[in-house]
Amino acid sequence: MSVGILLNVIVPHAPILISALGGEPVSEAVPLLSAIGRLAQGIARLNPETIILATPHAPIAIDAFGLHVGDILRGAFAHYGHPTLSVRFENDLALVDELVSEVFEERMKIFEIPEGTPLDHGALVPLYVLWEAGWRGRVVVLGSSYLPDRDHVGYGRCVERAARALGRRAVFIGSANLSHRLSALAPSGYHPRACEFDREIVSSLGDGDFARLARIAPELRALAVECGHRPILIAVGATGERPVRHRVLSYTTLFGVGYVVAVLADHRPEEPIT
Repeated sequence: MSVGILLNVIVPHAPILISALGGEPVSEAVPLLSAIGRLAQGIARLNPETIILATPHAPIAIDAFGLHVGDILRGAFAHYGHPTLSVRFENDLALVDELVSEVFEERMKIFEIPEGTPLDHGALVPLYVLWEAGWRGRVVVLGSSYLPDRDHVGYGRCVERAARALGRRAVFIGSANLSHRLSALAPSGYHPRACEFDREIVSSLGDGDFARLARIAPELRALAVECGHRPILIAVGATGERPVRHRVLSYTTLFGVGYVVAVLADHRPEEPIT
């Protein structure tokens, strides 16, 4: 049986993905919700031992990558008015330790996100969707940093090596929303060039040209007010920068924000998720 990262995906962390928060979805959200649902069911059938998730909204440092520690990872949607809507997962501490070793060997730095720190919504939303799909297992939650793009790709390589070294059957999730400036309804206001950022991300994922993702101009990222580029780069590193049965399952804009659902690498023996 194959071990390591068997499936590597990008999913958004929009609260609309959770029916208890978003209510009745608008029609434009249906393709997005359908793609997320199919992907979650596919992951549940695969039943990985561990989900490794990179979120852009964890505590962040200039020169180090955040990593949640502690036996239990938990969080709730109190910020959205639902304090009892929550998730609780066991942390894969052996994988955490192996990842720290891999990162140190690469002369990069890790900082511990202390035990008891609630999971942010970038982690909560995808994990809750998986919980609803019936998956139960261990979780490792990573943050990003202000280090250069190449270091995020390198961090992803460390993740892949750590999972393989321990013989984990794992799924990697890059939690990523795209531009927040695609229309006048956008939370950060409209910018006419913001769509260029989304177009470059979706095109690169669809073509399997992952190297392009690290060449997106910083000024374009800044004007798009995106929150997905770093987790996507970590995901690219965790694929070994090699696409396998890659595909974009959905790209949707809702209220001025771009959301993509994509598979970067799929090593499962079964038919690909469509």
